[in-house]
Amino acid sequence: MEKQHKNTVKSLIAKNGYWTGFLVANKVNPVHVKGCWQLGFRVKVSSIEELDKAINRFAYYNCNRELGNRVSFYKK
Repeated sequence: MEKQHKNTVKSLIAKNGYWTGFLVANKVNPVHVKGCWQLGFRVKVSSIEELDKAINRFAYYNCNRELGNRVSFYKK
């Protein structure tokens, strides 16, 4: 798993027309994104507005003090 910055994700959406990856709370170990715990949320977004909506939905339901309050981005 490779961690990506939000600006990188936005530029890939602008360049390719979409981005496929995982949204993960920032304190989660990358091993658990696709491992037995499956703490990552796989998304395919085709616009920056859609990315912002996905981030807000993910953060509302999945981010907390234990897992992290911010969203990180990972690609396969």
